[in-house]
Amino acid sequence: MSEERALALLQLLAAEDGQSIHRVAKRLELSLSELQRLLTALGPDPRFDGLDLVEQRVEGERTLLWLTDKGRRLCATA
Repeated sequence: MSEERALALLQLLAAEDGQSIHRVAKRLELSLSELQRLLTALGPDPRFDGLDLVEQRVEGERTLLWLTDKGRRLCATA
């Protein structure tokens, strides 16, 4: 996982939480598969040693990205 990309994602969500996965991929200039790998590392799934900083929520046809409480605390102290 690229630390720069992970930080960019956290900063983006700290500025505006609840963005669509497609918008985030475009803004970070990542393919969806690259973003999914990043989300696996930053997500809550313990099977993949996820850091529990970002969660995905499906709302209708859209997948939105949100900081978890842990992610918000991390961004607030950074």
